[in-house]
Amino acid sequence: MDKEALYEEILKHAQDDKIACRQCFDIANEYNVSLKIVGEICNENNIKIHACQLGCFK
Repeated sequence: MDKEALYEEILKHAQDDKIACRQCFDIANEYNVSLKIVGEICNENNIKIHACQLGCFK
């Protein structure tokens, strides 16, 4: 899956330019891509990750 398609999938789950960490995990697993790629796409598009499962992002 290319980055543009992943970005579109991220946008489906994002609200107010934020997406939950769990949703990032789910997207990475569903499309068999690394979490790093999902995170990079979020960063490149100013989408903040919140509700981090490790407490890193708030």
